[in-house]
Amino acid sequence: MKVAYIALLALPVLTGCVSIELPGVVSDTAKVAKDTYKSVTSKKAPPETPKPAVAPANSVANTYVGLESQTPAEIKQLCVDEAAAKLFKAHGKTVAYTVTENTLSAINNAIAANCRITVNKPGPTTTAE
Repeated sequence: MKVAYIALLALPVLTGCVSIELPGVVSDTAKVAKDTYKSVTSKKAPPETPKPAVAPANSVANTYVGLESQTPAEIKQLCVDEAAAKLFKAHGKTVAYTVTENTLSAINNAIAANCRITVNKPGPTTTAE
């Protein structure tokens, strides 16, 4: 029984409070943050040059997933129609185009068409004599 009392009496002697002082840490951190902010804000950004207008796309790709009731030909045509609508919207007007790709594939038991259309390049005009 005396051993238990000695252990209980020795335990409070071993415990204590440890404090570490770091003078100036907070003020140094604040000074570094302030200096960093001043260095960043004092740099002048170069004047922005206006970006040139983006030319409309000359080619548009589209994917159309068909319904079970649609035939493969209908699915391909609807894919091209959607791609043409995107092309016309990009150009702001109706333009002549050529279908450069129009393939079918199966996705999760559905038929999908992948198509790409390209704007026809204007060729030289000829006059009839």
